[in-house]
Amino acid sequence: MKSLYITCCICMLLATACKKDSYLTDGGIHNANTGLSTYDYLAQHSAHYFDTTILLIDHFGLRDSVNKAGTFFAFTDYAINLLMNKEGYASLEDLYNNTTAKIITQYLFTDSISLYNTTTNVQPEENWAGEIAPCGVKKLLGTYTVYLTNSSATYSYYYLQYVKINGVLDGSTNAPENDPTDLAISCQTTGIKTSTGTTLHVLVNNASINNIQ
Repeated sequence: MKSLYITCCICMLLATACKKDSYLTDGGIHNANTGLSTYDYLAQHSAHYFDTTILLIDHFGLRDSVNKAGTFFAFTDYAINLLMNKEGYASLEDLYNNTTAKIITQYLFTDSISLYNTTTNVQPEENWAGEIAPCGVKKLLGTYTVYLTNSSATYSYYYLQYVKINGVLDGSTNAPENDPTDLAISCQTTGIKTSTGTTLHVLVNNASINNIQ
């Protein structure tokens, strides 16, 4: 089964509140390739899940960067709203004044990252924000069950996680006792291939965005 669009089950497993839309609930029947650039794919999304994300990209002049990236872990407007509520920002202007371009570039990577070149252990990756935002990527095995009238079938699948490394990578040798726990954020959609060559993943709606100031 292709990695793309197995996300309905992931959303249920994570109890993520979100509207239903074809790119989240199609069960794997959609083509992984889009004729749109990375920027245009997000900007033209039919359910407008990325309108505020696009405003952030535009504000920091990152349209070309988003299109040229090998990988982009995109967050939705829901995640931005959670961040603004957490920080007490009343408007986008407040957010603009209290963040930097790294709020986007920490999720951009030069290489293509997919389910096929990651493992179940966290692989440290270098994002475009640099050392200020250490991170890694891993995949996890999940299952879901389809219940029929007189039977049921259980299927397995892998999904990606973006891991924000807090301090040192969890499990590292000689890690300090008080080292904070890393934050793993699951993807609700993986493996969209845009016309500009980006591998696009979409983080869950309740993703905790790292606000780098």
